[in-house]
Amino acid sequence: MALSIATGVFKAVLVMTGTPFVARSIGLNDARSAMAFGGLMGTVSGVTGGLAATDPKLVPYGALTATFHSGLGCLVAPSLLYFAVRAIMGA
Repeated sequence: MALSIATGVFKAVLVMTGTPFVARSIGLNDARSAMAFGGLMGTVSGVTGGLAATDPKLVPYGALTATFHSGLGCLVAPSLLYFAVRAIMGA
């Protein structure tokens, strides 16, 4: 459990500090690219901090899709896995 938490914190810090340096080269300059970036990175705090350092107007767009990404992974995926395992095991 501690390793999982440490990995999440490391990912958030890496995204937060790296975003301003790569923003220009990846074309992170409008709402559409911020939404794609947030969905790909998936860490709400990292995306929010990185976009705030890049362009504060982009924060809501990136945070929206990063939140959706996290919610999908934390809420929907375990439920689907549960039903898939039940179907495979024949219970």
